[in-house]
Amino acid sequence: MGGTGNGGPGGAHDAGTDSGSGTGGQPASDAARSDAPGAGGSGVTDGGATRDAAPERSDDARTTDDAGAAAWLFTSGNRLYRGATVFRGRGANLHDTRSCNACAYAAPNVAEINRRADELVDRWKANFIRLDLESSPSADNRVQWQGVLDDPSYQADIQNIVSHVASKGAYVLLSLWIEPTTTVNELPTDATFAVWRKLADLFKNEPRVLFGITNEPRNDPDDTVWAAMNDAAAAIREVEAQSGTPQHIIAVQGTQQWGRRLDYYLTHPITAAGGTNIVYETHVYDPASEFNGLFEVPGQTLPVIIGEFGEQDADALMQRAEAAEIPYLAWSFHGRCPPNLLVDNSGGGCGVGMDLVPTAFGQKLKTRLATPW
Repeated sequence: MGGTGNGGPGGAHDAGTDSGSGTGGQPASDAARSDAPGAGGSGVTDGGATRDAAPERSDDARTTDDAGAAAWLFTSGNRLYRGATVFRGRGANLHDTRSCNACAYAAPNVAEINRRADELVDRWKANFIRLDLESSPSADNRVQWQGVLDDPSYQADIQNIVSHVASKGAYVLLSLWIEPTTTVNELPTDATFAVWRKLADLFKNEPRVLFGITNEPRNDPDDTVWAAMNDAAAAIREVEAQSGTPQHIIAVQGTQQWGRRLDYYLTHPITAAGGTNIVYETHVYDPASEFNGLFEVPGQTLPVIIGEFGEQDADALMQRAEAAEIPYLAWSFHGRCPPNLLVDNSGGGCGVGMDLVPTAFGQKLKTRLATPW
């Protein structure tokens, strides 16, 4: 999702009509996935800590009674794990207090974001949220606009929201959604690395946080995108190494077509700090005929997550992502940032306190989340 409420497929997402080049088909069988814990290995490592071998499949990962090391996620082969089990994360994108620019002209209201998180986790049964961080290069009449490095109160608000979601046992993919320090094609720069060093330090002790480097890279050569992602990951790993904390999961975004394409990473995986605990994020606003190329084939080799998807063939996407053991996050838990999961009951305003009623798209997600995976 590249804009502030006015991008998207069919006029909603600024990826326009770009699509992948998949050829259709189904994911590989579990029998072929021999690189997971319990599938012939003797344990995997997470930043130096050995994990015991374990079965690949699991019940819903959403729990609230674990603590410490048990909550940290890690990768092994083409899977994302939580302890001994595959992490079956699913949920939606949730905006910060700027709220896809809808609330940027008013004072921040953390309680409203936490209320929406309560709805998404407690009633819709999500166990995974992508928290979209939104900053602007100048105020332009906004009350909220400064970035992480320049607004300590914004830092505190993000920490409050993350802590609230984590207290429910859910996981947060903390993503720089709109970030002035990135290039016009949304590649991280040296200034973005500084933002990530700060975020990595703020959340170094929070096991339920994942780091999403940027939003939707586009129009740059694959190797240029790769280098920027690798350097950003290295900046995060430096902070973790200095603090002596475990590695967080880092999500690097697709190199082409607004974050869609993961092909280059198949032969050029991230290498920063040994390339451990990296997942590869795609955004899918495409028909089911493209799913094989966008996430099923990459997911046979790499740990993949779907960071955004829209209403088109949403039921098929959720079904096929689950069959491939790929976590997924719908766009977006909002009424004015299409494609919307919520009915716009804001009266054209910020939406504080509005009834959180699912759209038809939202109901599809809510129904799926209520179904065991």
